[in-house]
Amino acid sequence: MTTILTVDDEQHIQDMLRIFLEAEGFEVRQAFSGEQCLAYFADSLLQPDLILLDIAMPDMDGVELCRRLRELYDHPVLFLSGNTRSDQRLLSLQAGGDDYLTKPLDHLELVARVRSHLRWSTLLSKYKKPEALGRRLSFPGLEIDLDRLNVTVQGEPVTLVAKELHLLLLLAQSPSRVYHPRQLYDLIWNDQAAYSPAIIKTQIYNLRKKIESESPGFKYIHTVKGFGYRFEPLTLD
Repeated sequence: MTTILTVDDEQHIQDMLRIFLEAEGFEVRQAFSGEQCLAYFADSLLQPDLILLDIAMPDMDGVELCRRLRELYDHPVLFLSGNTRSDQRLLSLQAGGDDYLTKPLDHLELVARVRSHLRWSTLLSKYKKPEALGRRLSFPGLEIDLDRLNVTVQGEPVTLVAKELHLLLLLAQSPSRVYHPRQLYDLIWNDQAAYSPAIIKTQIYNLRKKIESESPGFKYIHTVKGFGYRFEPLTLD
């Protein structure tokens, strides 16, 4: 059974999430603080398939908790918050979150987003199995194993969260093609109503930071002013 860990300090929110999720057949585990969430990972041999994470908690900010979780967890993390400000959304995504839902929650949207992220996460897990065939995309300083969905920069593995990896695969499989941010959002998030250019900008920033900072002398993702982004490995002079 698919397990979801809900992290929120408010009992009524936890109760509501449990009702929504268990009605859809999910197994729900609960943590009421950041420390309790981290203790769950220390004590449990089985990781949850997805985390729903509140931002405003008394002992540890959800953004900081997400940063710490990303050191030991690579499945989807979805933020829940009553804060609708775009800067808070960007901070959450920069910390490693995969999505950001605002309270009060629409339970149909919540379940739809959970299922969408679980489908992508399941696909990643499937292709990371050892029987993968060995198809690769190779560029100067960068290699992408298309079957295992592993990324190496200068021969060293780089950990990407689901949306970063999806974005890199999309760009790298069509070198020199320019994608408008709206195209990228529709192809990766598949949610036209919630489109925000800032989300794409943040994910591009995160991806560049991970693959280009580890490969000095190379630039892979380029901004085409007024149009969007393209992938083209270039050597920096």
